[in-house]
Amino acid sequence: MNTTVPSNSLQILLRASKETIPKARQHLKDWKQIGEQIPDEEIRQQATWTISDKTFHCEGGSILGLLAGDNQDAYIKFMVAYQSICDYLDTLCDKNDAHNQDDFRSIHHALLDSLTPGEPFYDYYEHRKPFDDGGYLQNLVTTCRQTIETFPGFANMQEDMKEVAQFYIDFQVYKHVEKSLREPLLMHYYETNKHLAPSMRWYEFACGTASTLGLYCLAAYAAKSIRTKEESKQIKEAYFPWLQGLHIMLDYFIDQEEDRAEDEMNFTSYYENREDLIQRVNILDKEATTKLKKLPDASFHLLIKRGLYAIYLADSKVKAHPQMQKDAKALLKLGGMPAKFFYYNRWMFKRKT
Repeated sequence: MNTTVPSNSLQILLRASKETIPKARQHLKDWKQIGEQIPDEEIRQQATWTISDKTFHCEGGSILGLLAGDNQDAYIKFMVAYQSICDYLDTLCDKNDAHNQDDFRSIHHALLDSLTPGEPFYDYYEHRKPFDDGGYLQNLVTTCRQTIETFPGFANMQEDMKEVAQFYIDFQVYKHVEKSLREPLLMHYYETNKHLAPSMRWYEFACGTASTLGLYCLAAYAAKSIRTKEESKQIKEAYFPWLQGLHIMLDYFIDQEEDRAEDEMNFTSYYENREDLIQRVNILDKEATTKLKKLPDASFHLLIKRGLYAIYLADSKVKAHPQMQKDAKALLKLGGMPAKFFYYNRWMFKRKT
């Protein structure tokens, strides 16, 4: 296996398509077979549908495995299990009409348990009994634990991984409560944490908490070698919240028409106009770039950032709306030539919609 971190677009494209993405797909196939054994029909359908519908997330996360050196396989095993938990819990929240914050926190405790090997398992379904997934969620957590505790750098990076996981959990809780409560809760959440990114707007910070990219970057480096706590903090702060904010804002950008039709919260709608959106995305991009340049393997991280533009802006949802197409062209320019290279080779990033 080539353990050198790629530093140009073509290398990333070729190695991801040959190395990391096939491995992620195989793990997903294995988890789908396990999900098909869930005794309850409704839960079984939700678990297996989630894997089929959200394959894109694990494929994208697998690319960070190019940072993991000889431990790439173990990283991908961890990442697929962890992302499968994220996607499964998102589905359980979406399909639940009770909007119970305590329930949402309980099920998402699985994400913290996944990062704390040796601790007792939380009662994830304490607020929705009877609920029998045949041990599916606990199996995913166990896989994460057993894998990540073998990572040489995990001990020094665990605290930062748990911190970004907690931000993700908080977002998921606030995102799924009653519609009337979502905005005030997220605005208060930003005010509480404004010191982390005082120049962000509240909805940009919400996007910054909603991504798993930073956690996976930390996990990939932890898988490769021992890292100091100072290095861990630097990696975390490069991805969270700026690059993660850019990531999720692009995600919301492509979903804006769909969310408008379904009366769902979409953070791009809070911008004053299209010019404001493009200007602010540019700011997110520049802040992320400044921090990413200070990381080891900086060229790789900058290419990941640029690849995000291609992955999202090549989505079929954009092509269906002339105004979105126009805005997408303006946004794609922010990613520069590497983004355009990924865009025109988007066969690898085909996203299920």
